[in-house]
Amino acid sequence: MEFSPQYRSTNGSLPSPNGTFISSLTGSRLIIRDAHSLQIKRIINLNLDFAQRISFMKWSPQVKNELCVGWNGLASGKRRSGIDKTEEEGGAPLRLLVADEETIQVYDMKDDKWTATINQGFGGIRNVDFGRNQDEIIVFADYQLKITVWSLVNSKHVEIPNPKFSTSVGYGYRPCTSHFALLGRQATHDVITVHNHTNYRLASTWTLPTLDAQGLKWAPCGRWIAVWESAASGYKVLIYTSDGHLYRTYDRQCDGLGVKSVEWSPNSDFLTIGSYDGRMVFLSNYTFSPVIEMNHTSTIRLPGVSVWSECLTASRERQYSIVSQPMLLPTFPCHPSEVHQKLGISTIAFNHPDGHLVATKNDSMPTTVWIWSLKLLKPYTVLVHLTPVKSIQWHPTIPDLLMILCTNDDDSRGNGVVYLWSSRWKQPRAVVTPMERASGQFWAKWLYTPKPTNSATASNGTSGSSSTGSLVCDRRSRSPEKECDKKPTVMFGDRDGFAMGYVEDEMVDVSDIMGVITEDDGYITEKRAWNPRDWAFSSPTQQQPPTPQSNYPYSVNNGLSRGGLGSALGQSSNSDNSGNSKNEEDDYRHRRHVSVKS
Repeated sequence: MEFSPQYRSTNGSLPSPNGTFISSLTGSRLIIRDAHSLQIKRIINLNLDFAQRISFMKWSPQVKNELCVGWNGLASGKRRSGIDKTEEEGGAPLRLLVADEETIQVYDMKDDKWTATINQGFGGIRNVDFGRNQDEIIVFADYQLKITVWSLVNSKHVEIPNPKFSTSVGYGYRPCTSHFALLGRQATHDVITVHNHTNYRLASTWTLPTLDAQGLKWAPCGRWIAVWESAASGYKVLIYTSDGHLYRTYDRQCDGLGVKSVEWSPNSDFLTIGSYDGRMVFLSNYTFSPVIEMNHTSTIRLPGVSVWSECLTASRERQYSIVSQPMLLPTFPCHPSEVHQKLGISTIAFNHPDGHLVATKNDSMPTTVWIWSLKLLKPYTVLVHLTPVKSIQWHPTIPDLLMILCTNDDDSRGNGVVYLWSSRWKQPRAVVTPMERASGQFWAKWLYTPKPTNSATASNGTSGSSSTGSLVCDRRSRSPEKECDKKPTVMFGDRDGFAMGYVEDEMVDVSDIMGVITEDDGYITEKRAWNPRDWAFSSPTQQQPPTPQSNYPYSVNNGLSRGGLGSALGQSSNSDNSGNSKNEEDDYRHRRHVSVKS
């Protein structure tokens, strides 16, 4: 296991969204490195006083000229970036901003002579980021006084008053058209305003029937806006059309607090709601009625589901070991006097790009990560750690590769630990990074790599299968044109520096796992090599499902309607008296496409 040397910085580091550059601040110098060779590409000298006050560092978003997928799974047109009507992928300039509480400085990676400086003036800077593309800067003033949108093309700005939040939970750009939606507070009412994508003129506005709305999120298809009520005000989620029509209100009775997290699936098939009672509900995008409900229980009794627990060996090395069931998960005690209760589903992460694996975290069980399969409608695996989980990140282009980051402890000897899971591996990996005296503010991020064109090449690596995994420093140039160089890369760091390495995959002997069938508690699963086509079978957007696999013969009554941790809310009536489907095609259609209970 090898890493790149630790590169020093005094105020953090940040990789670009397209995986090309890494920016780091060292003293009064802003250093830009090549993300693949780690060679210095540019050094920007800053004012020393300004460099010491910098609290924001942001890259411009990655703009792609791609097709937007609609709510029915069909392409709805090319993405419009805003000012430029069309932009080829990689053609837009990549820019970097650094800012303190009063001043913003922007630099262009292609033009060394281009620079922009913005003085916010009255109100200060609470938060700052790029807008819909690299030509806009959006600034949130202190005390939620206003939002200022600056144009780097004509130096003009537009002010929008009374934003409710200064983070991305309170605003969003509509996919494909880039219309700007903002959650605001006027007098005693919550209000949503939608602005045009070029001049930010008001296009529509409506008042919400909420007491204290907590955020809004556009659906990836751009057709819906989801708004959720405060947990103390009940369990309520409102779904609006893009023009402000209230399409559906989903609410239900709850004994305690209500909604804690809301997330859309990548293809807009489901709106997922996590609540404080540990339940996760999936709403169909057709009627927004619940079709799937999953529960996070403190005791695991799931035959056929692997449960991995982190442990320390005699030599103080970290690794995962399989745990027998039933197992009682470690829980965090809650006290009524605490203001912020550690309860509920705080993290819902869909894998990319299909969204058929979901990783979740329940704050009452802070050391456990649940990985659910929307194909099987039950947990795929459960990972239990020694310390609480900080973040969960799926790889941007590899659907079944997950990275978990936990809080540091004394047993890590000052080094950070990165946990990796893949459905292709024999067991998860716990990797100790070479960071010296990693502080509690350490972080880990995937470095974007192009999607492999050959899934077989991406699935099989060249290294052995180590129980602790391998993050190996890649000294070669990983050009996107070279298929063999598209390895998943991890960037790990803290305020003192960062290190990089790539993940070596295991060599999978397909002959050892093909055709092995096990049956547990009504489920029949096939142990074989993971194939991206498997996860495409369960997409509700497909009108005609493909030919079913012969080794998935579990019935609707034994599989989908099974209670417990994962169950579907809705049954099919197209079956005979024995409970089996009339034919294999109908059985496949019923178990893959969950019926809606209206």
